[in-house]
Amino acid sequence: MIFGVLDRYIGKTVLLITIIAAAALTVISDIITFIDQSRHLGDGDIDFMFLLWYVALLTPGLFVQIFPVAVLLGCVIGLGMLSKNSELVVMQSAGLSKFQLILSACKMVVPVVLVVALIGQTVVPLMQQYAESEYSFASSSGRVSRVSWGLWLRDGSHFINIGHINTDQTIHNINRYTFDGTVLRKTDQAKIGIYNQESHMWDMFDVHTTRFGEQQIIKEHQPLQQWNLYLNPERMEIFNLYNSDFTIPELIDYIAYLESNNIDANRFKTNLYKKFVMPLAMVVMLLLGASTVFGSLRSVPMATRVLIGLAVGFSFYLLNEVLPNFTYIIGLPPIIGVLIPSAVFTILAVLVLNRRV
Repeated sequence: MIFGVLDRYIGKTVLLITIIAAAALTVISDIITFIDQSRHLGDGDIDFMFLLWYVALLTPGLFVQIFPVAVLLGCVIGLGMLSKNSELVVMQSAGLSKFQLILSACKMVVPVVLVVALIGQTVVPLMQQYAESEYSFASSSGRVSRVSWGLWLRDGSHFINIGHINTDQTIHNINRYTFDGTVLRKTDQAKIGIYNQESHMWDMFDVHTTRFGEQQIIKEHQPLQQWNLYLNPERMEIFNLYNSDFTIPELIDYIAYLESNNIDANRFKTNLYKKFVMPLAMVVMLLLGASTVFGSLRSVPMATRVLIGLAVGFSFYLLNEVLPNFTYIIGLPPIIGVLIPSAVFTILAVLVLNRRV
């Protein structure tokens, strides 16, 4: 990719505004997150300094989440400033088309977008998992601990490991170890657990039990058992135990597990496809921002253009979040719902840019 003088000038202008907008919005999000979490001060071992550390761990994730909006603002404000100073008019008079000017901005912004997307799919999930592990450990006063391979729960003489906790309030790959002092007496392995609201206990399915006696080892299997655990849906919410973010390898592995057990994996497939499409969504944001500068809005004041750009960007974000979930619910492949918002708004931006006004 060749960078000319104009490419660097336009790209630096747009990129600088993008980074400033992303930093400012991230700081605002940090403050809002801290204020929201401050209601838990005093729960377990959570204090002021812990909340500062917790929010700091979440900051990279907030930055990545906000970056598409920052790209939109960077394009609207950066190109808008060049347009206000008549620099874009001079460049177009020199023979550069609108799409060549947008390409100049893309040459500088797109590599940064790819780096942010890569960080969002590798570093951020690990940091968020670590943050939630620290939070659950502190809020439960050490009774609950999350690690990279699941959740550990201490309940009397039992030590329970839970592989996955999903937002549908189901738990998967549960191992319970029962001790008599320091001697292991029994292990129980269950494939899936569902909380029973009537009995306030967990219905555990496909349970394999191993008992360790003095002279022999006894193995048993039951299709269903009820376990009384310290954990319940309310405590899941309090301790932030839901697996809301997976890395791409974790998603691929978990989707394979669900499909091998004939469990619907479309929701997780949707999350996987959205991770791959994330860089494309940021480029679409850039095109939407450019359409407010070069399109029929170029004579509109800057503040109005920013508001219109934000409204369009929010519409894209909303459709991007809602439509994928809706499509797999009605039986369409998840990939269709993930790609439609980007395709629709890309076509819309190109049509606006091609208008003659």
